[in-house]
Amino acid sequence: MIQLIASDMDGTLLNAEMEISEENVAAIKKVQAAGLEFVVATGRSIEEAQPILESAGIKCRYITSNGAQIFDENGQNIFTVGIEKEKLALALPILRRHDIYFELFTDKGGFTENIDDRIASVAHWLKSTSPNLSEAEAFEVAKSHMATLPINFVADFKEVLDNPEVTVLKIFAMGQIDDPALLLAKEELSQIPNLAVTSSGANNIEVNHEAAQKGQSLQKVTELLSLPLSKVAALGDNFNDMSMIEAAGVGIAMANAEEEVKAIAKYTTVTNIENGVAHAVERILAGEWQ
Repeated sequence: MIQLIASDMDGTLLNAEMEISEENVAAIKKVQAAGLEFVVATGRSIEEAQPILESAGIKCRYITSNGAQIFDENGQNIFTVGIEKEKLALALPILRRHDIYFELFTDKGGFTENIDDRIASVAHWLKSTSPNLSEAEAFEVAKSHMATLPINFVADFKEVLDNPEVTVLKIFAMGQIDDPALLLAKEELSQIPNLAVTSSGANNIEVNHEAAQKGQSLQKVTELLSLPLSKVAALGDNFNDMSMIEAAGVGIAMANAEEEVKAIAKYTTVTNIENGVAHAVERILAGEWQ
């Protein structure tokens, strides 16, 4: 019997409007009422993730920034692993050389050097996770959700990098879908030792410490709860979800997932805009997906 369900957010738990549907909210509450653990495992920071769940009345554990941080159900940080300064010194020039917009996510919040580029890039990112959105709709959603996608402006990332009290958890780079520059940069970044380089959409690159992966952090959560991974179900749609889908006893891909994700999953649910999480939860609670 499954004892813990871990879910990605964008392209999985959230719909095209970056909201949790009533059906998915009801399913999560049903999971918790049954005594099972529900864990959010996202590429987002805690500042971006927690308000959405709390506004839906859901209190849970979080794996954030692709596994760079873990928070308990009370929002207390219990694990952090950041990117070493020398790795940042190698990675950031690659993105600048390819003229790719990027942000730094830290244990003190997210940072950008250009707010306008941020809105445009978030719109492109939304389009990649919810292809049914038109470009105009994606821009409107991006603008309207800036409060739930908080970011700090700095004139130069040097301010962040030179602050000894700040730990960089993730580099999040964004461009146009399938931009050749992104592919080249991703290949170069992958040559840097001890970094995890992945994507959560067709138009982005996510860079973390090699120990910051959803699968590894999910295992840490199960160890804290004294649960075997065989009693865990994990849902996701993109490449940064693959480590936890492989680690879990029951890996579940969304119907809108990348083909490589579907290939390693045990089951496939319906899309994120069809309440795929709720669909999977019903089958798990009924004992059909074990």
